[in-house]
Amino acid sequence: MVMIYERNLLNQPINDYAVDSASNNLDGDPHAGIYISRKIDLKQPATSLQVVVSAYRHSSADFRVLYRLFKPDSKEVNESYTLFPGYDNLKDTDGDGFGDTVINAKLNSGRADAIVASNIDNEFSEYQFSVDNLDKFTGFAIKIVMDGTNEAFAPRFKDLRAIALA
Repeated sequence: MVMIYERNLLNQPINDYAVDSASNNLDGDPHAGIYISRKIDLKQPATSLQVVVSAYRHSSADFRVLYRLFKPDSKEVNESYTLFPGYDNLKDTDGDGFGDTVINAKLNSGRADAIVASNIDNEFSEYQFSVDNLDKFTGFAIKIVMDGTNEAFAPRFKDLRAIALA
C-alpha cells in the first residue's frame, strides 16, 4: 500500500491589505502560500495590465493578486509589487458588473474587479484583475498570495492568463 500525505500551507497574516504593505515587498512575504511568475518581457511597451485566472476558493479562504512592473528607465531599481485595485476600490461606470475607475490608489486591495462567490468542491470560477493608465512598462511579473483559516480548503488555480495592452 502506498499513502501520500499532502499539506497545504495556509495562514492569514494580513487583516487589511490596503494598510499593510508586507505583501508588496520583493522578499519576506508573511503568507505561507505564494505564487510568483517569472518576468514577462514585452516587445512593445504597455500601459494596462489584465490578469484572468480560474480558481477554486472555499468560503474559509481568499487570495490576492499583485503585479510588478519593469520599466525601461528603471533597470537598477527593484520595483516592489502593487496590489490590483479590487472591486471594493473600483467604480462600475458602465454597468457591466466590473469596476472601471479606481476610487483611491492608496486603498488597493488585490481583489478581483467584480465580486465572485466562493465555490463548492472542485468548482472553478473566473476572476479578472485589471489596472489601466500605468506608466509605460516593458515587462511584468505576477504574484498571488493565498490566505485562509482551514488548510484543507486552500485556493487552487488553473488557466492563469495575463494580457498587457498599450
